[in-house]
Amino acid sequence: MKVYISSLCRDALRRIPQPRRSGALQDCKFPDLKFSYLLSAISYLPLLSFCLFAEDSSSKSRVAYLENPNLLNNYDPKPDAVKDAVAKLLTTLTGKDKPADAWKDLGISDDDTVAIKIAALGDARTSTSQEVVNAVTDSLIDAGVKPQNIIVWDRVEREMTRSGFPVGTPRGKVQTRAVIAAATSDTPGLGWDAETSPYFNPTMGELIYGDLKFQPSLLDGMPASTPSGGGADRTPYWSYYTKLVTRKDVKLVNLGTMTSDSNLGIYGCCASLALGSVDNNRRLQKPNSDQDTSIGEILISDPLKPKTVLHISDGLVIKFAGNRSFDANFAATPGILLASKDPVALDSMAVDRFEQLRLNPGPGVPPIPKIGNVPHLAGAALVGAGNADPKKIDVVNVK
Repeated sequence: MKVYISSLCRDALRRIPQPRRSGALQDCKFPDLKFSYLLSAISYLPLLSFCLFAEDSSSKSRVAYLENPNLLNNYDPKPDAVKDAVAKLLTTLTGKDKPADAWKDLGISDDDTVAIKIAALGDARTSTSQEVVNAVTDSLIDAGVKPQNIIVWDRVEREMTRSGFPVGTPRGKVQTRAVIAAATSDTPGLGWDAETSPYFNPTMGELIYGDLKFQPSLLDGMPASTPSGGGADRTPYWSYYTKLVTRKDVKLVNLGTMTSDSNLGIYGCCASLALGSVDNNRRLQKPNSDQDTSIGEILISDPLKPKTVLHISDGLVIKFAGNRSFDANFAATPGILLASKDPVALDSMAVDRFEQLRLNPGPGVPPIPKIGNVPHLAGAALVGAGNADPKKIDVVNVK
């Protein structure tokens, strides 16, 4: 066991927020301030303990790699070709001869409920492709999982609909659900779990509609009045998990994208699963940090880590610059699919490809500045959510 101290660990205690009263609030009494400060200090204990006792492991993350531009016709994936590619991806990753055996090796059994997390970004060409989702669900059904026990999901119904995934619960078929239902939806949202311990982070957020503890009376992050039973759980330091991922019978398959994000650098496997699984998540996007452990901490939390069996990065179409909306000037069609148990490795490989494409974006488009450091990937690697170092990634090409 090797002990090391990172700069983040050395500065952790210095970054614990101090309780402050200023201005008009100076004469008010807030009994929860000392409690909030205590929670702020407690929130850093997992990080500090990890830094003090983490093993400097030389173990590598296995990644199955497939690249074939012929999987697409222009920007449109070919369903049969993608289905065959996903099957090969599974067998290459696990070393099994058949996809059904690969799913069993990954921990999927016939009686499991399989929650397939997609990245619905409001644009079908930058979201997880329908063809990849269909290939995965068909493969699971062929492996013996009941169709009605497969749930394709993301956070917001409106974005799912725009991305080509309208919600629905047809009897005996694959279910498509959102955590936050649209106002006019006939299908209820999956909702947030108030009974499971939420993720705590001392960065205060601003609760909005759709967050579990949102109240119209919230002012500056503090309840305007304290209801009976106390108001500590209504301060926006908490992020509650969706009820789907806290179920004991659920296994998670995460289908991320290779899509650039102006705040995060990449909205890939890590950001999609972590931010899609909790409410009050806007505060967790910190583009100006050297390292941000928030997303990594959620990935290794009890509701997610033990249940997540597979990550697939959909790079059939790569959006390597700009925001999450499709722009042909900043898009490429290499036909890449990656699979691993390590989401950090997949996103790190995707960022490397982004950088190559930004140097040579195409005819008539000048080179684009590099993304450079991606704080949430550096932080995720720090807390043990995966490997970002290419030397710790074992890439196996699909034949």
